[in-house]
Amino acid sequence: MEVVTTEKHVSEYPNPFYLKQGDKVALGTIDDEFPNWIFITSLEGEQGWAPVQYIEKIVGSSEGILLEDYDNVELNTVIGEKLSVLFELNEWYRVSRSTGEIGWVPVRSVQRT
Repeated sequence: MEVVTTEKHVSEYPNPFYLKQGDKVALGTIDDEFPNWIFITSLEGEQGWAPVQYIEKIVGSSEGILLEDYDNVELNTVIGEKLSVLFELNEWYRVSRSTGEIGWVPVRSVQRT
């Protein structure tokens, strides 16, 4: 599916992390604005949001294990930019640019072409 940006998006997390399946993370709060996203901290101290579907909570602790590789790269976009949607998750699209760059953008910031 092709989309075009209808509003500018600027990431609040300019230093993304890249985690691997099996990595352990500390679990924080669930996002109020985007349900099913949880604030996590990696063993290296990197912090950001991750989809709850990608994490298995360790029973009896405030930690979890990643079920698959994950990065929290958000693309900074400008109005009118064309993107290809790879998939949708929790009100965010995982998209690619014509340059091959891949990242996340909020669904509300784009429309289908």
